Amino acid sequence: MMFKKVLIAEDLGWNTRNIEEEVKRLGAQEVVISEYCDDAYLKFLRAMNDGDPFDLLISDLSFKEDHRTQKLKSGDELITAVRKYQKDLNIIVFSMEERLQRIRFLFEDLNINAYVFKSRQSLKHLSAALDAITNDKPYISHQVAKALEKRHSLDIEDYDFVLLKKLSIGLSNKEVSDYFKENDISPNGISSIEKRINRLRIQFKANNAVHLISNAKDLGLI
Repeated sequence: MMFKKVLIAEDLGWNTRNIEEEVKRLGAQEVVISEYCDDAYLKFLRAMNDGDPFDLLISDLSFKEDHRTQKLKSGDELITAVRKYQKDLNIIVFSMEERLQRIRFLFEDLNINAYVFKSRQSLKHLSAALDAITNDKPYISHQVAKALEKRHSLDIEDYDFVLLKKLSIGLSNKEVSDYFKENDISPNGISSIEKRINRLRIQFKANNAVHLISNAKDLGLI
């Protein structure tokens, strides 16, 4: 394995030990663990300043809040922060997140290398992810990959994701129109929004707006 110095950001102790044992088994010489994103970020910066940077970050996305106040509260925020300093850092997300838009953001905007879905087969998938990255290939656990393939079979644009999100929190068509106008999102007329909703209803085989949102949630789109 090409990774010698690994940073693990994970707040479940038993899970962390399993990950640590696996990466060491595969050849990691140094493994640094943090249960908080802020601590992980500081360890990352210290390693950079010392001229001995990490070559792999394995991070969860969700971290439980406790008495400590944290600036970085999620794995997404941690990854965004480290990417500013180390563009070529290999990153594996190790999470139970199933929302496809969030996972899509991780790959397309934060340039993660692999996504391992937490399950009974997690360590097997982690090993496969490390092997894939070593060979300059992306990796995504099959559970999520299947869902993403289904998502790609739909003619969905970023505009549609925002529209579905706003409808899911109860905004009316007029309120969505106002929001789009305020944020320079086009088309933003009520008529255009209604046409887009009707198209999405047909595409998602939904009987009404409530059914549409339900189907979108089932697919992990929102």
